[in-house]
Amino acid sequence: MKKKLLIVSSSLDTGGAQKMISNITMALPKEWRADILINSDQNIQFPYRGKLLSLNVNEPKSRMSLVYQARVLIRRLRMLKRLKKSNRYCACISLLDSANIANILSGSKHCKTIITAVCNLSHEKKIKKIRFLVFPMVRLLYNHASHIVVQNQDIMDDLTRHFGIRKDKCHIIYNGIDTASVLQKSRELLDDKDGAWFSRERTIISAGRLSWQKGQWHLIRAFHQVRQKIPDAKLVIYGEGELKDYLNQLIKDYDMADAAVLKPFDTELDKYIGNSAVFAFPSMMEGMPTVLLEALASGTMVAVTDFESGAREILDYADTERLTKTAWTKYGVITPLCSGEMRSALEPLEKQEKLLAEALTTCLLDPGIREKYSRAGLERSRCFDMETIIHEWIRVVEQEEV
Repeated sequence: MKKKLLIVSSSLDTGGAQKMISNITMALPKEWRADILINSDQNIQFPYRGKLLSLNVNEPKSRMSLVYQARVLIRRLRMLKRLKKSNRYCACISLLDSANIANILSGSKHCKTIITAVCNLSHEKKIKKIRFLVFPMVRLLYNHASHIVVQNQDIMDDLTRHFGIRKDKCHIIYNGIDTASVLQKSRELLDDKDGAWFSRERTIISAGRLSWQKGQWHLIRAFHQVRQKIPDAKLVIYGEGELKDYLNQLIKDYDMADAAVLKPFDTELDKYIGNSAVFAFPSMMEGMPTVLLEALASGTMVAVTDFESGAREILDYADTERLTKTAWTKYGVITPLCSGEMRSALEPLEKQEKLLAEALTTCLLDPGIREKYSRAGLERSRCFDMETIIHEWIRVVEQEEV
């Protein structure tokens, strides 16, 4: 008889948590099976293995709507209580705060409750007004979970220091990726239509939701300076989000429509990363971004800002001081964190944007640097291979409650 897991989140459309569900279910050993409970099954983007269950709640314009969150919470609680009671799961694993809260409130009588923390909550309060509801619930409820899986040391430190979460409840498990599959896809050739935008010598690629958290305007502004020295450089940013109009206007104001473009989310992203010179990630804050791990596994060198949580752990950079100058680490280049201030094309570059531009220019002009970091990235990516990561998940699922 197969061992069963119940995995709970909002969707399987786009985003790091959604990709995490995909990677976990696809990597489960044959003696395990998973049921996946999401809010709606209308927009499935990631592959998965297991039985899909839906709350049948229509997707709103914003998932931050309190009415939507309340409706989801009520339906989720009812469904979870019924599923946990009747299906003999070993554990219910939830991703993201609202799913975590429902997982705990629906009880651990019939199976373990394993919740995940995928970001530093103290940092995320800058961008989500709903935090005034979530923070008290985290303090009140999270210690009642059987186990808490966090994506890096910084997130665990934040939970224990600022939210009173028991350290012995927490387990650090990095995001996992299928390194062999990513590398294979990254080696696929592009058709003529994409060929105009992609080059392993001149294209800078980035990906992520078009939101304040991801800081793409800093990259666009820096790229304008890159083009002063490298006129044939290209910038391609994949993602959807509320800043799309602002970012497009910035590109237009810089007169870079022939050199910079925003493209919608694409399930073939690994292929495009592998056909680019540099993967740039200008985020303000993250957890353990899967797309950055996949860029390493594709053999494309990475250039990241010193974002809150994750950048240094991924690139194995131990210095604890906040960066004021560019660091060429063993596995990639890290530039100082940008200000987060949304500026126009008429305003001069801030110091951090200039440093980002200089690093990207160096990467594009020096094939030796790209080759060095390509080999290093492939080496580093093996630490995040899903074959290893999935056994860490199973170890937590089978571990006794504390």
